[in-house]
Amino acid sequence: MSNGAPQRNSIFGGVLLVVIGVLLLLNHFNHSFHLGHLVRVYWPILIILWGVAKLVDHLRVRADGSVRGPFLTGGEAAILIFVIFVLVVLAMHDWLHTRFPDIAMHMEPFNHRYSQTQALAPVRIPAGAQVTIHTARGSITVHPTDSSSLDVSANMTASGSNEEGADEAMGKVPVKIEQNGNSYTIEPVNQDNSDAQVSADLDVSMPKTASVTAKSDRGDISISGLAGSVSVAAQKGDVDVHDIGGDVTAEIESGDAKIADIAGNVRLQGHGSDIEVDDVKGNASLEGDFLGPIHLRNITKTTRYVTPRENFTLMELTGRVELDSDSVQVSDVTGAANLTTRNKDVDAENIGGKLTIVDTHASVNVRYSNAPSQDIGITNESGDVDVTLPSGANFEISAASRDGDVNSEFSSESLRTVNQSGTGQLSGRVGSSGPKITIATSYGTINVHKS
Repeated sequence: MSNGAPQRNSIFGGVLLVVIGVLLLLNHFNHSFHLGHLVRVYWPILIILWGVAKLVDHLRVRADGSVRGPFLTGGEAAILIFVIFVLVVLAMHDWLHTRFPDIAMHMEPFNHRYSQTQALAPVRIPAGAQVTIHTARGSITVHPTDSSSLDVSANMTASGSNEEGADEAMGKVPVKIEQNGNSYTIEPVNQDNSDAQVSADLDVSMPKTASVTAKSDRGDISISGLAGSVSVAAQKGDVDVHDIGGDVTAEIESGDAKIADIAGNVRLQGHGSDIEVDDVKGNASLEGDFLGPIHLRNITKTTRYVTPRENFTLMELTGRVELDSDSVQVSDVTGAANLTTRNKDVDAENIGGKLTIVDTHASVNVRYSNAPSQDIGITNESGDVDVTLPSGANFEISAASRDGDVNSEFSSESLRTVNQSGTGQLSGRVGSSGPKITIATSYGTINVHKS
């Protein structure tokens, strides 16, 4: 019973709204005011404010004899739930940003992305200089220039609650060119220490004779038109390198890689998806774990492809290699070819040198437009083998299927075919000379066709 005395409402709701409003206002006008961090660390202050408000309510009731209101009104409960929700989101955002800085999380309306361009003063460099470029966040583009100057343009981007704060953050990450003898380094300073996730997309022009090393932790790399060597490393981004007069070394952790028109050797390693390597005058080596598809074309010297699932060595690839999750296609190899894989259909055509294929749980198909001059060895487990040869080919053959038939469209007095008790065998010679063909499979059929 109130006895006619007025009821006092709690001041907690008003105090809470004032405090939250002040905090949000500071966060909006000062980008260095990390509201999420403050909430995550100092959230018990909310309980202290609640306790102080209740203590003031109690003293006011005792002073004027009014009736104490409910411990928490419905309106105050709704405000409290909303505020707790907002603060939890801010705290989680700050925690995720701290633990996983790679994740781009921009909370509207608290943060926006702003951009500006920095143009560095040109730097004259000698012929054959070594240039190193690194950005923790951002893309790298390199192209040649007819002058002897190193020209750098940086497109900077930062997150902030307002443009002035973002500009201030970008101003703390200047892009600089450092010289050490004939070596030059281009890099944004303090980029990893920036709370505003400052990105720097670097566009670099340099003399054609220069060599370059480029690394982007989170961004694409594109380099073209240089006569020197190129080394690139992209942790989270694509790589595009073409028209290079020296050797190319590339390392990727995720993303695609396209490398073409290279006068020297190519070495690609790491992990990636879509891979293209075309028109290489030297050797090409691919080592790592590539998901595919893989496209290799016109590699003058030796092609090596090594993954946990495949191991290929090809001498003088004048045609192409195509790989995906289900098949391997190789055509037009002037020299020897050694192919080892599993669970993929193998299709090999026009191999000029010795051919060796090892496969499991898939089919093997080999075709020749011209009669082979080198030995052919095919070992397959649980799969069919088809070999197609010109009708005038000369060869010696030994083929056996442990649980399957062996069929031949060639005939010769010395050629013997036996299919009985689930086992097939073919042995003998066609013509007076020629290479030796050895085929072995299990749970599959062997067919030798005439083209």
